[in-house]
Amino acid sequence: MEENLLNLKKKIKKRERKRKIKNMKNFFKFAAGAAFAAVTAVSLASCGGNNQGSELASKHIVIGVQQTSGNNYEAMLKFLDSLKDDLKFTYDTVLLDSRNNDANLSTFQTQMLAGADGIITMVDMDLANTTKLLAECEKNDVYYAGYMTDFANVMKDDTVMNSKYMLGAVSDGDTGETRAKFLFDEIVKTTNRKLVFARFPLYAYPVAKTTIDEFKKLANAYNETHNDDFTYYNAEGYENGYEIGFQMATVPDAEVQKWAGANVDAVVAVNSLGKRLLQPVKTNGGNMVIYQLGWDDSIISEFGDNGKIKTLCQTQNETILFPLVRILNAARGNSYTDEPTSKTAKVITGRYTYLASSKDLADGKNNSMNFSADHSASRALISPANAKALLAGESGATYAKLVETIDSWTSEYVLRRTK
Repeated sequence: MEENLLNLKKKIKKRERKRKIKNMKNFFKFAAGAAFAAVTAVSLASCGGNNQGSELASKHIVIGVQQTSGNNYEAMLKFLDSLKDDLKFTYDTVLLDSRNNDANLSTFQTQMLAGADGIITMVDMDLANTTKLLAECEKNDVYYAGYMTDFANVMKDDTVMNSKYMLGAVSDGDTGETRAKFLFDEIVKTTNRKLVFARFPLYAYPVAKTTIDEFKKLANAYNETHNDDFTYYNAEGYENGYEIGFQMATVPDAEVQKWAGANVDAVVAVNSLGKRLLQPVKTNGGNMVIYQLGWDDSIISEFGDNGKIKTLCQTQNETILFPLVRILNAARGNSYTDEPTSKTAKVITGRYTYLASSKDLADGKNNSMNFSADHSASRALISPANAKALLAGESGATYAKLVETIDSWTSEYVLRRTK
């Protein structure tokens, strides 16, 4: 990150020249041959059709990340490095602040001035700042897409989602219904029946409510035909469990003591809350265990058959292929024959890789870039050649195939596949 900032002035000067050339090409955007304009002006008249193969024009992508460490981040870098020669792009990462939209807007504006062709963001800003950003995108001919995003408020706005410069997003993990079924299926195998739900604030993660509601629906159906009913502890002042604030380092010991006093068997954390829950539960929770969605590198030693953490999940870093391909297509003036025409079609669901046993983690370390120690691209879910084949203009490439590729990365495939 520091190195990127130190080199920014040089990049601004270099890419400002590129921006002038790019703006001159806007008139020719209807022809995919526009990508050749940066190389030679005389070829403009003869470059109809989509850019393919070695003729792909290199593009620069800026990726706004939530953190600059951890297994998903490290695997993402190695995955992108494995693709950049074949797909012809360069990239930088910039650190965003999920609670400072104004600062994020400023960061993106700076990157546009430095010559970015596209922005991939892991943080969805509020509507006002997103609207400002898309106006800047239009002015500078820069495309915008989301990766592993959870904040849903911006996605509901027609103006934002119908903009040609907003290319869509891939979510961080499955729908609330799918998350709930995974948690329920794991817990119902045990004797844990008195539960407390833990979640982040709903304004930021509305999927948490969907997950809890669906879990209760499944549990209610179970209760109708079984004697060992599911019951719940609702913390005072909170509907559906206990709300954990973003700045809360750990859940208060006194709160966990209340759960233990009410004979709670398990905490069902529908966000990635293990780090905040683990020590209080170990100290004050007796035999209480934690079923969580999401991931945190610091709690892996407590995960597994004999640990306090019973479930984990993480979106595979390779899902960044969706916004990457979308941006590279648009920046080169290429499109699919089945381009999405509705705002909902632009937003697709990522796949969690769910871990519910020591074997799952062991298999993940063998078969997944995310979970392996070295994050080697040799474990990637897709090869550079197959990734390139998804670009618009490649033979048989369609939007449907891009979406189907992301959707095919199920837990069973990730963990059990043979390479």
